[in-house]
This record gives sequence, structure tokens and C-alpha cells, in this order.
Amino acid sequence: MDFNRVIGIGWDVSGWMGNNHGAAICEWKRETNRISWLGSPAEVAIPENNLLSLKHFIQQVDPSFNLSSLDEHTLVVIGVDAPLGFPAAFTELLIGGRPEMVKPKREIDNPLAYRYTDREIHRVFGKKPLSAAYDRIGNNATAAMLHTKRWQEEEYFQIYPFTDPNSADRRVIIEVYPALLKEKKFKEVHEHLAEFFPSNVAPGTDAYDACICALYAISFSTNGLLLPKLQGPPEDHEEEVKEEGWIYYFANETSK
Repeated sequence: MDFNRVIGIGWDVSGWMGNNHGAAICEWKRETNRISWLGSPAEVAIPENNLLSLKHFIQQVDPSFNLSSLDEHTLVVIGVDAPLGFPAAFTELLIGGRPEMVKPKREIDNPLAYRYTDREIHRVFGKKPLSAAYDRIGNNATAAMLHTKRWQEEEYFQIYPFTDPNSADRRVIIEVYPALLKEKKFKEVHEHLAEFFPSNVAPGTDAYDACICALYAISFSTNGLLLPKLQGPPEDHEEEVKEEGWIYYFANETSK
């Protein structure tokens, strides 16, 4: 992708009833190769008897920002901290199928609980993502899945890797994993990323994690110009990830 400006929107997803959906927006410009933050990172709730429109989500951070005013040289990427798909075997079981499996040797190897991308995160980083099928994160996952599908329909976003990437796509949604960038849950991000953070957000908050999601979003399309490159799905597992989704992560995180 080759854009003069990238808008990174971060969404640290909460559950349906929570009022702590983290929201943050930043921008990168090619001419300066710098990141600046728009408005103030916030924590919001899904409106009563309604869904969370992208416009409402954005206005909680920066009331002056308008998606429709962006030109064709601006890319908008939303980084979402929640599973955007369920394990293929779990989905098959739900619709009446009988997945081929036996009792796994390790929990992470259970195809009903974990996606291929979850197993890759565990293999590379030793971290085990929560299971959308088995853990409470399923609450957050369904909120994220329904809302991103709505934004896809109403705001013309493409959700990767479910849709084939295209260099002309100007609005993209990806799944990310902020926990990879912190030693512990309530700590700051790793030192090499702290310099990019706004001064008006505290570690340990959902707004802070939304900022991490926004940085992932910027990294997605800047090809290592400022932040590390993101690791996309491998071609030899294309069919799997197009059904289950993929967690995009910094390709050199293992060296930090």
C-alpha cells in the first residue's frame, strides 16, 4: 500500500454491557514520518437499544474528525483487540458437522477452542490468547464481529484476511493483540514503542490499550518506515485464515 496519510483507529473491545470500550485515533503522514494523536483517547459504551456506529465511536475521541472528508490518498485502518472469527472446527460442530479430532496433548492444540492464528501466537511468543469459543472473550468477540460487519456494510471497510487484500482498499479492519507489547497486563508498552504514545492516557486503562491497537493500525500500511512491519498470514494456510481470521503482529517482536 502506498498512501500519503494513514489514520489509525484503535478499538480495545469490551463486552456487550461494558462501558469501557477503549477508543483512540492517531495519524501518520509520509512527509514528516511522524505519528500524532487526534482528540483524546476515551472509553465508551454501546448505546442502549442500539449498536455502536463508527461515527459515534470516532466522535467520542475527536468530535471534529470526519471520515467522509478524507481524500483518496488517505488510508484508514482500524485495529481491533478481539477475535474476529471462531475456530473452523467449532463452527463446523455448531452447524451439525463432526470435526475430525481426538483429545489433544495440549490445550492450545484443541481445534474447537483455538484458531490456527492463536496457535501461531503461542508458538512464536509463548502466549496463549483467550479462546473465543471457550472463554469469556466470546462476549467481546461477538460484539467485535457484529460491529465490524456493520462498519463493513455501512462504511465500506474491508475486513482482512476474510476479504482478499487489494492495494486500492482505503478502509481496512484488522485483528491485533496489544498484550504482546507489554510485559504484564497493567504495565506500559515496551520501551521502543513508548515514545509514540500520547501523554494524556494512563497505562492499565482500556484507552491505553486502544492506543496500542491504533499503532498496530498505522504499522499495517507504513511498511516499516517508522514502526516495525506487521506479520500477515502465511500463504500455505490461506484457506484456514480466510475462515477463522488472523492476528496481525509486529514481525520482529520476538527480538525485543
